[in-house]
Amino acid sequence: MNPLTLLTILFTAGIFLADKIRINPLLPGIVAVVFLTLALTSALTKRRILFELFLCCLTFSIGAFSIKNYYQLPKCHIARYAHYKSSQPYLIKGYVDSPADIKEGRSSFIFQAQQIQLGDASYNCCGKILAYLKTKRKFCYGQELILKGRLSKPPAFGGVSFRGYLYRQGVYAILHADSVSPGIGLKKNYALAAKIFAFWLKDRIESIIFKYLTRLPGSILDAMILGEKKHISPLIYRSMIKSGTVHILVVSGFNVGIVAFIIISILKLARLKRRLRILVAIPLLIIYCLVTGATNPVVRATIMAIVFMLSYFFKSEADIYNSLSLSALFILGLRPAQLFDVGFQLSFASVFSIAYLYPRIKALFRIDTIRIKYLKFLLETGLLSLSTWL
Repeated sequence: MNPLTLLTILFTAGIFLADKIRINPLLPGIVAVVFLTLALTSALTKRRILFELFLCCLTFSIGAFSIKNYYQLPKCHIARYAHYKSSQPYLIKGYVDSPADIKEGRSSFIFQAQQIQLGDASYNCCGKILAYLKTKRKFCYGQELILKGRLSKPPAFGGVSFRGYLYRQGVYAILHADSVSPGIGLKKNYALAAKIFAFWLKDRIESIIFKYLTRLPGSILDAMILGEKKHISPLIYRSMIKSGTVHILVVSGFNVGIVAFIIISILKLARLKRRLRILVAIPLLIIYCLVTGATNPVVRATIMAIVFMLSYFFKSEADIYNSLSLSALFILGLRPAQLFDVGFQLSFASVFSIAYLYPRIKALFRIDTIRIKYLKFLLETGLLSLSTWL
């Protein structure tokens, strides 16, 4: 087995098992330090087998520590205030951290809290909350607001799926706001400025789409390119659900792959060298990721695409298993709870199936012996879909 693939499996196994058992969060960290010491000692004494064994144990314990540490909230986290039952509403100062979703006469969005006030007492805080407002106002990403309302823990209706879903997004509290007012004086955040630029660019692209297309094709193209489904009529949306084609309206890894292919193709036609093409394509992919809202599927696909392109940057031929493993380690290292996201599981399972099953199925049916190009292309496309479906 590929060494990097083995380490990735051990890392994910550590995340999975540590998530299922209740242990002190410090325990996996202490175990990781012990195995790190043993691995370094083995490397210095040139005991290769022991070094490899301790390295595997170290990777497993780091995975366990990462998931336990991920769920540990800082003392100033806003979720801690959701446990207190107060007769007074909270005043929370922060900024809008996602595009607002307007449904059934109310607006909802992710809100990044920075200050919280109850009565005369005011505290600095951190963390994301899901805010609900009884208004149809459109709030922009990065807009500074002061919300007044009551905090609560996410409900566990439908089992624990909704609460677990919010927790995996880093949202640990819900605010039902009674009023909203403008806020000023937040700290400067360059990452915030980058996303504000991305959403401005998204609005510009949307204006161009609807300038040259009528509402129906424009709304479908808007959803396919930018992931914005608010302009699609309910009738069209329900029809696409019934016909099994609604996935076309979702920006996913497939869209990122198309964008990456178009960028590389245009740069290739411009006769740029491979390394320069990659250096230009990577920031453009990151911008596209931000423009589409940096949803989990797009982030995963962008990271996978960047890792795959960088493998060409460092050597002539890319190894799909190394690229896939490195992408998984990078994503899980930042957000280990992604392991339990169905989208994450299907993304990596489908790519692995294409890399592993497709060549074997293709050889089984002896596709390479077919001389008719169009027939060969159709069969290869069908077998590729079959590999992913399996």
